[in-house]
Amino acid sequence: MKQQSAEASRTAIPKELSQRLLKEGMLILLIAVCAFLFISLVSYDVNDPGWSTSATHQIVNNSGGKVGAFCADILLSFFGYMAYLLPVLIIWRAVKIIRDKQHHLINPLMLMLRFTGLVIFLLSGASLTALHFHVSQDVLLHGAGGIVGRALSEGLYVRFNLLGTTLILLAMFCISCSMFSGVSWIKFFENVGRISFAILGLFAKQSRQAATYGNAKLKDRAAKHAELKMQKAERKREPVMISGVVEDVSREPEIGDIDRIAQVVEKSTAESKAKPKQGREEIDLELPLSFGTDDLDLDVERSEKKAKTSLKDRLLRKNKTKEDSSETPAKEKRAEKGELKGAIKTAPGIGEDESKAPKITPLKTEQQISARTEKEKQGDLFPGEVISLPPLSILTPPDSNQKKGYSAESLEAMSRLIELKLKDFGVIAEVVEVCPGPVITRFEIQPAPGVKASKISNLARDLARSLAVVSVRVVEVISGKTVVGIEIPNEDRQMVRLSEVLGSKRYDEASSPLTLGLGNDIAGEPVIADLAKMPHLLVAGTTGSGKSVGVNAMLASILFKSTPDQVRLILIDPKMLELSIYDDIPHLLTPVVTDMKDAANGLRWCVAEMERRYKLMSKMGVRNIAGYNKKVVEAIEAGEPILDPIWKPDELSMTPVDEQVHPYLEKLPFIVVVIDEFADMMMIVGKKVEELIARIAQKARAAGIHLILATQRPSVDVITGLIKANVPTRMAFQVSSKIDSRTILDQGGAEQLLGHGDMLYMPPGINSLMRVHGAFVDDDEVHALVDEWKTRGAPEYIDAVTSGVGEEGMLPGEKPESGGDDESDPLFDEAVAFVTETRKASISSVQRKLKVGYNRAANLVEAMEAAGIVTPMGHNGSREVLAPPPPPR
Repeated sequence: MKQQSAEASRTAIPKELSQRLLKEGMLILLIAVCAFLFISLVSYDVNDPGWSTSATHQIVNNSGGKVGAFCADILLSFFGYMAYLLPVLIIWRAVKIIRDKQHHLINPLMLMLRFTGLVIFLLSGASLTALHFHVSQDVLLHGAGGIVGRALSEGLYVRFNLLGTTLILLAMFCISCSMFSGVSWIKFFENVGRISFAILGLFAKQSRQAATYGNAKLKDRAAKHAELKMQKAERKREPVMISGVVEDVSREPEIGDIDRIAQVVEKSTAESKAKPKQGREEIDLELPLSFGTDDLDLDVERSEKKAKTSLKDRLLRKNKTKEDSSETPAKEKRAEKGELKGAIKTAPGIGEDESKAPKITPLKTEQQISARTEKEKQGDLFPGEVISLPPLSILTPPDSNQKKGYSAESLEAMSRLIELKLKDFGVIAEVVEVCPGPVITRFEIQPAPGVKASKISNLARDLARSLAVVSVRVVEVISGKTVVGIEIPNEDRQMVRLSEVLGSKRYDEASSPLTLGLGNDIAGEPVIADLAKMPHLLVAGTTGSGKSVGVNAMLASILFKSTPDQVRLILIDPKMLELSIYDDIPHLLTPVVTDMKDAANGLRWCVAEMERRYKLMSKMGVRNIAGYNKKVVEAIEAGEPILDPIWKPDELSMTPVDEQVHPYLEKLPFIVVVIDEFADMMMIVGKKVEELIARIAQKARAAGIHLILATQRPSVDVITGLIKANVPTRMAFQVSSKIDSRTILDQGGAEQLLGHGDMLYMPPGINSLMRVHGAFVDDDEVHALVDEWKTRGAPEYIDAVTSGVGEEGMLPGEKPESGGDDESDPLFDEAVAFVTETRKASISSVQRKLKVGYNRAANLVEAMEAAGIVTPMGHNGSREVLAPPPPPR
């Protein structure tokens, strides 16, 4: 074996090396050929001998010789000027293939697609060139587009004229360019627009800064000019006029003078324009003041502050000298009180300390300023490190250009048609109201007296056939109305994005960390639910009905609403595909569980945690987790945290009992257990899972533990009566039959859904169904959300979740797995012989054969299962015998 592996490793390297050398060699050869063609095309001479011309002289002007002249003549004759692009495009494509290290071999399908795109590119380009450009035959014998371009353009021109031919050829040119190069035109124009807006924004910012800087220089010069005028007037002991204000400088300036001079500097542009200049003794300042805005630059702000305070500082210094020399108590008292400092009134941010200047905060979008961020700022989150919630901007925004449903004329015509079709089936009814929605439209009809609603329900398939629609759902009872609803799918179905639901006011105003955004109702209004009030949810639907997307939307709703201190998750994914994307987020209590035995241990841990929380709440004298958390927080805020009342010292620990630290109580988070396909778990683990789920569903609400159970097999052996009795909130996506709908909802209707997220939702405490169009969230959005949470923290896993729990988590009468200890039963060998001989592994047959009780026979069969003699119980309760029959005696 070692020699074979060594030989394989020795042969693997040369094979990879040979592939690389082959690709590089082909690239070099292709570059050489294309360079030769390009040189031949550039040096083409119409007088050289070629495919379409002949010459008597032997001198060839083409740099590629006779072969180059011949090849250039062929290409230019067929494609015209487009032939110059052919070698360039081939080299560019080859370099991209070589640089793509993910593909060791060339994909034949992709190569065929690129070749087809290149051919269409040349044909459409040559036709456009022939259609719109003309060249003399002395330059190109067959015109600018060659033979192919001229023939194709002339054929199209006869049928579509100039405009139509140009549009068709342009469309083919763009499509072929995308096929050959893989370039997306939409992304191209988006990038062009983004770059254009960025350049315009940069120019606008620079112009604003230049204008502001120019205004600052004007202010600085005006202030200096005013200072010079004051000095000149002071020397002459003459009054000076500054913008209409007369100042007597024969005396020392007082505090009131400073105010007046400061007001002069703060004149606006409008005031300065209203007053004309009044000679040499007047200084007119045209200075626009717009301070405290986001566009102010720090350098400009400092220059403006300096320009405005230079004159004031001089006057302040003089007043200060005068007041220091005076012994007037009133002035000293006034200076102590700080009146001198308050005498100078400046614009906001000017002449003040930079530490006191108003902060410039960037504008926030409407989605970022939401109720939940306000709560986060107010400290309503759980104690500990404050973790910011991911922004809703990472979700794909809803499409604003979606087509609506039926028009007003179509609704009127459809109403009359429904009345006629019902009349054909013997039902007299009148359409009294129409409720159009994003996916379906409900027509509310008023049946004639004596017509039963069940008669209309039985006509659902016939109505769908006669109206030429996919399906029709009949709502027999509408709350608060005496009408019957007929729901018909729209011609153009709108997509409900998760961002549309989570960005709604209802979701923002919801205070529960377990808020779920389900989708929109038939009127297009968002449907928001609280998992804490359900308190458990059962989701079922066939493959492709949107069940997994719905579960992802619910998980995303929780992750956008709550931090790891508020909600912790246990995700069980038997298919190892749907929920594995959430691995390593900080909300997880354990890595995503894919082994069903670990899943059973996780449910047992939940039972043990539930019992522990009930003991804590009993000691604290509260009824639910909300009351418990309230008491714990009040104690922590008061500085008197509560010691754990059920803590017991570990006698087996190396630390002495007296030195072990008594822990304090902390806030308990909600625990949400999500099982993506619990039918597979029940098939592998057996009925124990059903009992564990039932026990959690019965008691765990007050303890803050909630279940979301999803399955694609809505049969009675999976969704049993015990589970349905303890999980009252149901959600049914499209199913295949009315029986499956009754299994989930206890009534029909789910078989008439449209799929792709269309669901029937049974809210808690309400028997009537609500039709909801589920919110769509794609994998990219989930990846973005998961990446956001990974950057905010690492998970803190609890190993005990999947490693098994003690007797506290076991069901009444359940024993820990013993790994086949019942093989010590004296009847084990006899039971094995009977099962392998009869090939029947039922508990009842073993019980009758050995004449033992049911529990002993069940233990014997489970011991055979642990020993690998029989298979685990299937979904129909049967087992297969794996061991061969005993040898004949």
